[in-house]
Amino acid sequence: MQDLANHLNFGYFTAALLATAAVAFGAGVQFLVIGVRQRRDPTHLAFAVLCLCIATLACSNAVMDAADSPALAILALRILCAAAVLALPALMLFVGGYTGRPVDRYLLGTVCALSLWLFWINLHSPYSMLDTTLHEAAPTVLPWGEALYTLEGTPSAWGHAFRWLSYAIFLWAMYRAARQYRDGQRLRGAMLGVCLLIQFLALLWGAIVVNTLGKPYPSIDAFAFLSFVLLMSLLLASQMHSHALQLERTASELRAEAEIRREAELDLRHAAYHDALTGLPNRLRALYILADLLADAAQSDQYGAVLMIDLDNFKTINDSLGHHAGDRVLETIADSLLAAAPSASTVARLGGDEFVVLLGTLDEDADTAATRAMQVAERMLERLATPLAIDSRVLGIGASIGVAVFPNLDAGAADIIRCADIALYRAKSAGRNAARLFLPHMQRDADARLELERGLRTALERQEFSLRFQPQVDMRGRPVGAEALLRWKHPRLGEVSPATFIPVAEETGLIHALGAWVIAEVCNHVREWRRLGMDFGGRIAVNVSPWQIAHPQFVPNIEAQVKAAGIEPSALTLELTESALLNDFDTALRTLHQLSAIGFRLALDDFGTGYSSLAYLQQLPLDELKIDRTFISALQPAITDPLAGFIVDIGRRLGMTTIAEGVETRQQRIMLETLGCDIVQGYFISLPLTADDFQRWMTRHATASEVAVISDF
Repeated sequence: MQDLANHLNFGYFTAALLATAAVAFGAGVQFLVIGVRQRRDPTHLAFAVLCLCIATLACSNAVMDAADSPALAILALRILCAAAVLALPALMLFVGGYTGRPVDRYLLGTVCALSLWLFWINLHSPYSMLDTTLHEAAPTVLPWGEALYTLEGTPSAWGHAFRWLSYAIFLWAMYRAARQYRDGQRLRGAMLGVCLLIQFLALLWGAIVVNTLGKPYPSIDAFAFLSFVLLMSLLLASQMHSHALQLERTASELRAEAEIRREAELDLRHAAYHDALTGLPNRLRALYILADLLADAAQSDQYGAVLMIDLDNFKTINDSLGHHAGDRVLETIADSLLAAAPSASTVARLGGDEFVVLLGTLDEDADTAATRAMQVAERMLERLATPLAIDSRVLGIGASIGVAVFPNLDAGAADIIRCADIALYRAKSAGRNAARLFLPHMQRDADARLELERGLRTALERQEFSLRFQPQVDMRGRPVGAEALLRWKHPRLGEVSPATFIPVAEETGLIHALGAWVIAEVCNHVREWRRLGMDFGGRIAVNVSPWQIAHPQFVPNIEAQVKAAGIEPSALTLELTESALLNDFDTALRTLHQLSAIGFRLALDDFGTGYSSLAYLQQLPLDELKIDRTFISALQPAITDPLAGFIVDIGRRLGMTTIAEGVETRQQRIMLETLGCDIVQGYFISLPLTADDFQRWMTRHATASEVAVISDF
């Protein structure tokens, strides 16, 4: 720069042009960097190109004004024209991006083509595209005495075309600024309009005052560009401030969102591992804790225990008082368990009315650990047996507890919980309000039960069930019917007693399908016997489970079965136990009346072993009363007033036929006749028989007398 100043006629005006060039160049570099980073927005790149063109224009103007020969001045003029031509499409791109209205591609393409054409002409013209001839003229002397090198020549047609193209583009740009102002962006539109107006007036100054009128004043186009630099500097500062505020708001929002997410994660984690009602750890969390306790116990050679707790009367309270009261009970029970549990233990709720207490290290000896765990269980039973005050009501709950000691071989957390659950089942079977310790034989029993359950689900399909018929005779020895008894021959276990598999069928719900199969088989046999003309006594007794009586579709289903088989309902005697009346007497009473109205005979089996009241008994539409075998086996000549006689008297007074089951001796048979019993059944009469054997037995004894029956045995 110092060499250039020494070579040229350097003055204030020239220095101002060089300063303008430096400012424009700096702005161009700055916006070039910004434009490269923001590739999606071409506004900054277009402005960077415009700044570099103006920097070139200002620098060339300075060289031309300070030249000392025509050759240097013409070279500077040629460079000036090239920069001016290239600035036109850059200006259009900048205005389009600034106003938010991109330039029409056809218009932009036309301007670019014209600019390239003018650039090519300027490159190949002997002087420049502005003039056809140029020569040195008298210097232009500025008011402060600075002399500027001046060229004079003949303007070319291309020069006029360039000026008019420049005017058109500036007018188009000012129109865009006016539209931006009118669309509501008043500040941005006004700033752009003012800058364009200043630049446009500078163009008119150079074209009219300097070139047309020949006044001794220089062109000020380069200085007018400073308004653009100011505009974009202010705009950039505003954008940077807005961007900083936006970043600050975004950071604040992200921090708030992160806090909300952290709290949500904590809530979700708590919800995933804790019970929503009691706040205790749930099943998943209890399994994790138990797994850790198992690992610690294996390393320390210590034994711990799991206490599985199930409330005894919760369902009754929940059904009668509602879920609100049930929830209050569960919350109170949770507090009681926390108070009764040892300090190092964990109390969790598995679901429903089931809780679990995890006891850590108890002792190095398994038996001692089991004893201590049972002591904890007994203390909890005592605490839970205390009546609870819930909503001005005093409720007795009680609980059953199953205890399992760990570690137990390679059993995992779920296996230990299952062992405690097996012990809990034993505690409930023992009468509830009790605690039972898991023992190995319980697992074997549970496995056997599971095998029974699995076998029951396929036994009907595999035809493993069969019926046996045990004859019933009156006191004169005449056959009056039989009781159909269900038998199951398991492929591996062999003959399975009904006392073993019927409870499993009831608990699993398979009793309904099994009962329907029994009715269908009995109907088939009765139909076949009648086809053969065999007298089977006229009625077959079938045992009915309390679960069948409670089923809402039992009556229509059995009626449809009997009608489909073509058998009158009176041919079947449905035997039910007193337990069928305990849960819901009114519903059972309605069901029995419906069955009686259809024509079925009804019998109360095992009378005297349950808890039915005599007041209820006289409301039932019963036809028969069966005396349980325990009263028959108690018949002794020395007992002058046996209970069996009391039952016979009740049946006679209520108009029912009395049947004694389990008759095994002649003495029992004679005493029952003396007491007035109507019908007897048992091994003394006959063992349970297959259908074919029963058919032969009935054929032999259809017309036999009592003496003949006794002599056969």
